[in-house]
Amino acid sequence: LHVGPTIRICQLNIEGISCSKLLKKHSVDVLVLEETHIEHTYLFDTRGRITGFDLIACNNHLKCGLACYVKQGIKDSTELKHTTIARVFTTAIHVGELTITNVYKPPLVQWPDPPLPPSQHPSIHLGDFNNHHTMWGYEDNNYNGVAIVQWASLEDKFLLFDAKDRGTFHLSRWQREYNPDLCFLSKHSKGNPIIASRTILDDFPNSQHRPSIINVGIEIPVITSTPEPRWNFKKADWETFQKSVDTNIRWIPPTTDAFNRFIGIIKAAAKHSIPWGFRKTYIPCWTEESEAHYQEYLLNKNPAIATAMLESLNSARRERWKSLMEETNFTHSSRKAWALLHQLGRTNPTYKHMTTIRADAIASHLIQTSKALALGPKAKRWLTSFFSEVLTTSKI
Repeated sequence: LHVGPTIRICQLNIEGISCSKLLKKHSVDVLVLEETHIEHTYLFDTRGRITGFDLIACNNHLKCGLACYVKQGIKDSTELKHTTIARVFTTAIHVGELTITNVYKPPLVQWPDPPLPPSQHPSIHLGDFNNHHTMWGYEDNNYNGVAIVQWASLEDKFLLFDAKDRGTFHLSRWQREYNPDLCFLSKHSKGNPIIASRTILDDFPNSQHRPSIINVGIEIPVITSTPEPRWNFKKADWETFQKSVDTNIRWIPPTTDAFNRFIGIIKAAAKHSIPWGFRKTYIPCWTEESEAHYQEYLLNKNPAIATAMLESLNSARRERWKSLMEETNFTHSSRKAWALLHQLGRTNPTYKHMTTIRADAIASHLIQTSKALALGPKAKRWLTSFFSEVLTTSKI
């Protein structure tokens, strides 16, 4: 559910220039590419064209290079500037009121001072930064990572990053993932960043980088329910249910042959007093107040009404979370409490720092670090077999 104008940006270090069906599949409005590997004289020919998109800006280089495309039909888009300072490439475009700066810094290049040109709110800096920092999933910090963190602090930028997402760079040889591709959002006067979300897509052909989809604008998630009818016991009218059963059960004789009649009475009472069915789509914590604000916004498109709608939705979410925490009790219902903890911990992250653990590697390490005088091949085979069974039956 979109409220107000939205822009969907696809960012990708493409290591060449080609495109797939992902632009149409994900309804992309703006495409920003790094490492186009094209000289200026070739980008505007057939090789640099993408069906349904116009090339708005480029900063060409045979080994690096940037390009920005905008979907045909979006008229309010212009190139602002492109720079090449200390081998750091940038290209800035204007789409509506939003400034989008595409960035590429080669791995062995250090940031200049300042690292990137300033921009006014609302603006986004995104691209291949090639920095190491623990803020975006690395195990350590390097000079470039610290420099860009300091820049973000001084320029009051917000890092759009979720540690649960998969890495934007997949090194297949070592089966490791990294996050060289970043996205920074500007903040308004009250200190809140641009409303945006980022999704990392699957692997892209001929590139070790994965595409990133950045949704800019107010987007309220709509849940599609499983099409399986169910009883809503929370909204049941138990008084009506009781009266219906008491009224009709006296006509049933207390024999085994009347069991099916008894079941029929229970079902009939339930149909009249317990809601039954399913919602095809719904928004969690969407209240009557939220719906009223939304309908009013559709009529006048007033941004203040949209803000009131979001505040109403957030307030309902806070109250629901507060109520859930207060009702969680290990004494009365430990099963429900453990189910909640399981859902909170079930992130299933695909981003991994470690390689696969092998049983023979564990056995070798134990033999090397053991204080025993002699552990021969037989001991190693036994340890390998033992840890192989442990790893098979565990969740490591």
